[in-house]
Amino acid sequence: MKYLFSFIFLLNVIFYSCLIFIPLNNSYILTISQGDNLNKIFQNLEDVDISFPRFTKILINLFEIDRKLSLGSYEITPDDSLFEVFKKLYGGQIILKKFIIQDGSRVKNLFPPEVVNSFCESKNIPLPCNLEGLLMPDVYLYDRKEELIRVLNNALESQKKNIDLAWKQRDDLLDDYSKYQLLIIASILEKESCLNERKRISGVIFNRLNKNMLLQMDSTTIYGLKSFNGDLKKSHLKDSSLYNTYMHKGLPPGPISNPSFGSLVAAGQPEIHKYLFFVANGKCSHKFSTNYDDHSRAVEEFQLNR
Repeated sequence: MKYLFSFIFLLNVIFYSCLIFIPLNNSYILTISQGDNLNKIFQNLEDVDISFPRFTKILINLFEIDRKLSLGSYEITPDDSLFEVFKKLYGGQIILKKFIIQDGSRVKNLFPPEVVNSFCESKNIPLPCNLEGLLMPDVYLYDRKEELIRVLNNALESQKKNIDLAWKQRDDLLDDYSKYQLLIIASILEKESCLNERKRISGVIFNRLNKNMLLQMDSTTIYGLKSFNGDLKKSHLKDSSLYNTYMHKGLPPGPISNPSFGSLVAAGQPEIHKYLFFVANGKCSHKFSTNYDDHSRAVEEFQLNR
């Protein structure tokens, strides 16, 4: 009887040992949330016909492996065995999603208001807080929706470093400007031009500011509109928004986009020239003029006669 029991036990060990290495032929996204215990996790798996043998549950409980599990989502593929599933759980191989902050993006198009408000409250920033321009364009990895707060923080801290670096590299021309004004100019450059012309357009902005001229930037005016369908009309140029640089002199009150590092550098290192006007004459290309008459002819050539 003793040997029979040992034999049966050995057969069970062999059977279950083989079982845990057999592909499951099942696909599932297992999500472990805050407060989930092992029973909850095993139940979620069993609901989709993925069952761990009893002895493995005992081992997992015995070694308190549940305390080492990372919150997040885990992908189970048809080729995975129970052993592979265990490795993914124990190794914290969560699914990472990409969160992309594009050059020239706007905060309202990136994060829902509740995420921004939660972040600002955690940073003791008075509401409503304005983070426009303060997020570094990049690709960020995250797993859960709650992690968007961490993405937001990383983007903010990274952009602060970029702003500080561009500020240290600025030309003497910016001695009378602030770091925040550099950010505003960079946010305009990001929307007005490609990298190849940003320093030249930066020079146009400073030339106009020094002459106390209206900046007359379409991008700032569009930013201030309550609604915009992509077609800028003459009526828009009379909008009362402080971002309407056709109506208000000087820089707008804040950034209009999240600028790249290249735009921050261009804002701090404007090209020295006498240009006061520019008009698009192709993709990533502009015709620059030093006087209004030449500019009018360029507008007629490249815009009105298209």
